[in-house]
Amino acid sequence: MIDILIKNAKIVDGSGNTAYMGDVAVKENKIAAVGQVEEDAVKVIDAQGLVISPGFIDVHGHSDMFAFVDPERSSKLCQGITTEICGQCGLGPAPVGREYINQYMAYFKNQGAPVYPQANSFDTFGKYLDFMNNLPLGINMAYFIPHGTVRMAVMGLSPEKPTREQLDKMSELVDEGMSSGALGLSSGLMYAPGMFADREELETLCRTVGRYGGIYTSHIRDQGARLEESVAETISIAQAAGARANISHHKASGKNNWGKVNKTCRMIHEAEISATHDVYPYAASSTMIRSVLPPKVQKMEPADIISYLKDVRNHSYIEEAMLNPEESFESPLSSCGYDGILIFDAVKTKDAIGKTVAQYADSNGVSPFDGLMRLLTENSLGAGYIGFSMWEDDVETLVADSLCMFGTDGLFVPGMPMTHPRAIGTFPRILGRYVREKNILTLEEAIRKMTSLPAEFYGLEGKGLIKAGMDADLVLFDAEKIIDHSDYKQPLLKNEGIRVVIVNGKIAVEDDKSLGVKNGSTLKAIKR
Repeated sequence: MIDILIKNAKIVDGSGNTAYMGDVAVKENKIAAVGQVEEDAVKVIDAQGLVISPGFIDVHGHSDMFAFVDPERSSKLCQGITTEICGQCGLGPAPVGREYINQYMAYFKNQGAPVYPQANSFDTFGKYLDFMNNLPLGINMAYFIPHGTVRMAVMGLSPEKPTREQLDKMSELVDEGMSSGALGLSSGLMYAPGMFADREELETLCRTVGRYGGIYTSHIRDQGARLEESVAETISIAQAAGARANISHHKASGKNNWGKVNKTCRMIHEAEISATHDVYPYAASSTMIRSVLPPKVQKMEPADIISYLKDVRNHSYIEEAMLNPEESFESPLSSCGYDGILIFDAVKTKDAIGKTVAQYADSNGVSPFDGLMRLLTENSLGAGYIGFSMWEDDVETLVADSLCMFGTDGLFVPGMPMTHPRAIGTFPRILGRYVREKNILTLEEAIRKMTSLPAEFYGLEGKGLIKAGMDADLVLFDAEKIIDHSDYKQPLLKNEGIRVVIVNGKIAVEDDKSLGVKNGSTLKAIKR
């Protein structure tokens, strides 16, 4: 007997081919049959008027940072996400160098991220994956080895070039992670300690990735004035190392740079290696507020940064370096301005949440610069913000590109009062606004970019297509109603139109509500 039979659905199978009417049968954790199915089933779902597709793949997420406090990941499930690729932007829970454990703890605390109680035991990436494999999860999770965490494990937060011995140790950690099933190496070259890495360091580590047929994905050095150079650097490093390449959350920050994504999209298509990119469908970014600080300051230890910011003798330099940055520094403050930085997370200054830096400063009777310094120091560098420096036309260009996939890049767990709306609404937004309302994509092409494209590129076996024998990760939704309602002021508003989400054969969402089911698994890379 079939476990679940979905009848009379419009099947968008993930391949990009034209949708067709039919049934989908699920037995245990697999798709048992597709077409006209007449077998008896434990549960029958009449899908008349609804679309069924493979479960959506969030190609850029950060659930690895939060899974132990929120293993259900309902914010993902209620978007139709059944699989997430995490370990992004060069930061993640493992590997941990015991010599630098105190720096590790302080660093993630200052990032506003919880630290796994078991972190001391994650001295290799494989040990972390073993832990995750035993943790009940609401979604499937696949992992990149985070370069910044690898660097921290070997040399702490030092801005220096690694010695040959240190680089060899870093290579060993990457090799261990790849042999344990990681997809590749991620970097975050806008953040410390990733920003300290030169090309030689990254290329050396990526050679190990290349030997496994893996991927180098990067939050590139500069998403503004040096966007083209930064995309070229990523592709060149991967090519020299024998790896494949992905550009994370592709964008052009700052009005003077709008339109550059047309060229960088061509660069990705014309690369001599397999290369892709991803985007979130919003014209605003989000990260931790310490990223506004100039590189000279970010090179310091967190406690030293706070002392430096409190010393008024340094304020003239700091403000000048942020507002009129050197070419090598992509300054968020220069791109966004004080009135374009919206605070969504600030544990010690909760009156700032939902205000821009300019509004927060005005409400406290201080200058915008002094308000920013107060946010940084009182929150121990750990406040989060949304930055308005992007152009909707660029977002549409990226959403439409055939090699561009979709990611939430969200930081959210239940209980947070605010977040970027991308953490809640990314995938319904694509289907509601960019498919149905704007006609930028066909439904079949959007689903392909959410499912089979990432499954093939990232080597996620059994994912991404509706056909017999594939994993039973499925989404049933109303294509005429699906939409996001979250926005920058009310980012926690629920989506509409997701009827059923199935993860590995178990129903996890019904009528836009998560059921608390944890049937996800840890995914490992296919050896190429």
